[in-house]
Amino acid sequence: MIRKSLLTVALLAVWSLVSAQSLQFELNGHVYADGEQVVCVEKNLMLGEIAQEFQIHNISGNTINVVVMKEVLEPLEGVENSFCWGLCFGPQTFVSGPVQMEAGAISGEGGFSVHAQFDPYYTGDPAQWIQGSTVVKYTAFDLDNEDDKVSLVVKFVSDLTSVDENQISLGNAYPNPASSMVRFDVNCEGSASLVLYNLVGREVMRQNVENGQVVLSVSDFEDGIYFCNLVVNGQVVKTEKFVVAK
Repeated sequence: MIRKSLLTVALLAVWSLVSAQSLQFELNGHVYADGEQVVCVEKNLMLGEIAQEFQIHNISGNTINVVVMKEVLEPLEGVENSFCWGLCFGPQTFVSGPVQMEAGAISGEGGFSVHAQFDPYYTGDPAQWIQGSTVVKYTAFDLDNEDDKVSLVVKFVSDLTSVDENQISLGNAYPNPASSMVRFDVNCEGSASLVLYNLVGREVMRQNVENGQVVLSVSDFEDGIYFCNLVVNGQVVKTEKFVVAK
């Protein structure tokens, strides 16, 4: 009986190693459960696109070749879905090529991103963007073991709810240039945040704000030109430029 029990335990241990999940989707340290849905809402489609980066993490102890597969669960007319993994793949491509990941590796900046492109001419009026949502499932798997996989569902939402810009203000950055801290005077109502971008359009900071003076630390920023967007109820309503020089 003891020998049989030990054999059973050994078999279960082997099975757990074989069936263990090697990959997971993450964002800034947050780990998503397999099949979890993420909602990406955009109220200002100046670029005609909703885009979001995630990280793919190889949590196994082995080097594996990772492939990403796209499946459009809920299409939206006038909207195309693409993604980047190693290379960027257009709407007609549903499976990427393999990307080799070392044991414990996590994809870096620009490694994995998802995109929904909204056609500005689909409605017949470039000023009237498409509204609605599209849902896409992304599955990352081991090329040599397709059962070793993890999925993330992304819902892209275009919601162009208007904001009364006359009731909102974003003061000039000061000091400007800034070396360690930069301040903004904010007047707004509703859910608001300041989002900072560098000169190439990469988001470098996001902070929820309320009325009053907002102080942001830029001591870790590289010297250069930055843009601060005031986002209210999901819509960019004011933008200020400032310089970091140390």
